[in-house]
Amino acid sequence: MVAFRSKRPPWAAPVAVLAGLAAVVVVIMIIVAMRPQVDPESFCPISGEYRRTAILIDATDSLSDSQEKAVREEIDDLKQDLAAYEWIGVFVLNDDNLVLPVPEVAKCNPGSDPNPIYENPEQVRRRFERDFQRPLDDAIAQLVETTEPGATSPILEMIRAVAFDGNYVITQDRRLIIVSDMLQNVPQYSHYRDGSDFNAWRDTDYARDLLQVSLLGVDVELLYLRRVNGNVRHLQNRGHIRFWEEYFNAVGAAVRTVKPIS
Repeated sequence: MVAFRSKRPPWAAPVAVLAGLAAVVVVIMIIVAMRPQVDPESFCPISGEYRRTAILIDATDSLSDSQEKAVREEIDDLKQDLAAYEWIGVFVLNDDNLVLPVPEVAKCNPGSDPNPIYENPEQVRRRFERDFQRPLDDAIAQLVETTEPGATSPILEMIRAVAFDGNYVITQDRRLIIVSDMLQNVPQYSHYRDGSDFNAWRDTDYARDLLQVSLLGVDVELLYLRRVNGNVRHLQNRGHIRFWEEYFNAVGAAVRTVKPIS
C-alpha cells in the first residue's frame, strides 16, 4: 500500500507566522488597554480608586541623629511597600502650614517594574527614580533635618487639614502615617498643661470643631518620637497613646501600629 503525504500549500507557513504575530499584538493591546490612563505630571490615574497614603511629619521639634536615621529607614521600607499607582502626599507640620496645606510631594507611584513585552526597562527605571523616588527622598531629607523648636505643636489641626485635602478624600483605601512626638501644644489645649484625658478634652468647645472630620476607614501608623528631655518624657506614656487611639476611633479611623522612635 502506498502512503500519500498531504502537501501543505506554499502560503500556509507565512499565514501561520502572521497569525502568531497578530495574536501577540492582540495580547499587547489588551495589556495596554487594562492599564489606567494617568496624568503625566503626577502619574495618578485619571479615573478609578487607588490607595492613598498621607505622611505627616512634625517639624515643630528637632530630631536626634538616631531618630533621623530611624525615620529614613521607615520611609525607605514604606517605598518598598507601595502599591501600583498608590498616591503619596508628604505634609510638614508647622505653625504656618495649617490652612489648606500644600504637600511637599503629591504623586502616584508609577511603578519601577516594566512590562518586558512593550516597555524599555532602563527608561522605566530612570523615570521612577527621577520623577518619583528622588522628589520623595528630597522632601523627606528636608523635613527630618534638625530645626529650631516651634512655639506650638498643632497636631490635631494638621490632621484635620490633611483630612480635607482634595487628593486624599476621594478613595476608601487610605493610610495616615504620622512622624511626631504627638504632644499637642496650642493655647486652647496642651498635653503639657492639660494632660491627655480624651473624655475631658472631648467635652470642650475646642474639641467639638476638631471632631467634625471624617477619617472613616483610615489606617493610622504612628512613628512615635520619644523625647529624651526628663521634663517631657514622663508625658509620653500609655495614657498619652490611648488619647490618640480614642481620638482616631472617634473620627472613624484606627491606630494600627505605634512604633516608638528613640
